[in-house]
This record gives sequence, C-alpha cells and structure tokens, in this order.
Amino acid sequence: MDLFEAMDTNRAMRRLKPDPVPRELLEKLVHAATRAPSAGNTQHWGFVVVTNREDMQFLADILQRRMGQFSREAENDAQGRMMRAVRYLITHFHETPAVIFCCIRNAYPTAERPISATMWSTIFPATQNLLLAARGLGLGAAMTTFQAGAEDEIKARFGIPDDVYIGSTIPVGWPMGRFGPLGRKPIDEVLHWERWGGDA
Repeated sequence: MDLFEAMDTNRAMRRLKPDPVPRELLEKLVHAATRAPSAGNTQHWGFVVVTNREDMQFLADILQRRMGQFSREAENDAQGRMMRAVRYLITHFHETPAVIFCCIRNAYPTAERPISATMWSTIFPATQNLLLAARGLGLGAAMTTFQAGAEDEIKARFGIPDDVYIGSTIPVGWPMGRFGPLGRKPIDEVLHWERWGGDA
C-alpha cells in the first residue's frame, strides 16, 4: 500500500471484531513503532501487548468507570458518528482482541534532569508508526489516552515501572467497518508561510 494512501484512509477504527490477531502481526506493529525517531536515539520506549481476557475485562471496567457517561453533544454528523463509535468501544472493550500500551521512560538527556517534552516527542511518532502499520496490514486501531486518570492502577496491574509513562493505549483488531477518506480541514486553513497568518 502506498504510504500516502495509508495516511489518507487511516480512520480510527473503534468497532473491532473479537477474532484474535496473530502474534506475528502484533510483533510487526511493534517493529514498525520502533522504526520511529527518538530523542538522542535513546529508544527509551517499551510496548506492552495485552491479549489475556481477564486483563481485557480489567481494562474494560476502568474504561467504563472513566468514560461510561460519555455524552457530549454532537456538533455535526461526523462528530455524532465518532461519538457513537466511542460509545461502542466503551461498551465492547472486553471483546477487544489486543491492546498495546506504548510506554516511555522519562530519562533524556539524563534520568536526573529529564526534559519531558522529549519523552512525548519520542512515543507519539512511535504510536503513529504503529497506527500506519496497522492500516497497512488491514487491522483496525485507534489512538486513545484513556489510561490518563488510571495510570497507576494500570501500571500496577501490568508491572510497568514507576519511572515509565504510558503515552497511548491502542486497541487493535480486525475492523467491522471500512477504511475510507478522513475528514480533515483543508491545508489552506492550517498552513502559514514564513510566519503565523502568512500568505503564499
């Protein structure tokens, strides 16, 4: 698949079939994630892949507790579709075949005096690589940060060290829906030449 086609059709897939994802495909996703740049090439990342049903129920309970009352008012049809998909993910999370925690150690340039911006500038490109790899393999995935607010509980469950942070939580599975074009603002609304507000 052409890289730009993957980017242009890489929808957040929140409705996933319960069918298992082969281990080798999950390993491919992590391989792709580790092709990303990292601060000082330190590669302080780690990826926890969860497929165990009891652990998935544990995560589903956290998600339901944190977002079960998700009821924001939709401003348009596209937002309404997104919110329905989020609600589906919340109520069916226990059926998700795999979840990948993209984790990062805050230790650059040194563990004693880290710069937190470099932590996020490392783990988010890795997350995007993972999402694009999922698209290339025909897998559905979605960028989430639902671990926020329950990170200590999740880290304790999965043995994630205290000095490691969870940057993103990615549900992965075979999609129920179809990949398709993304709804994004045209670039002339977001592109600034030479300075903010600058025209061509």
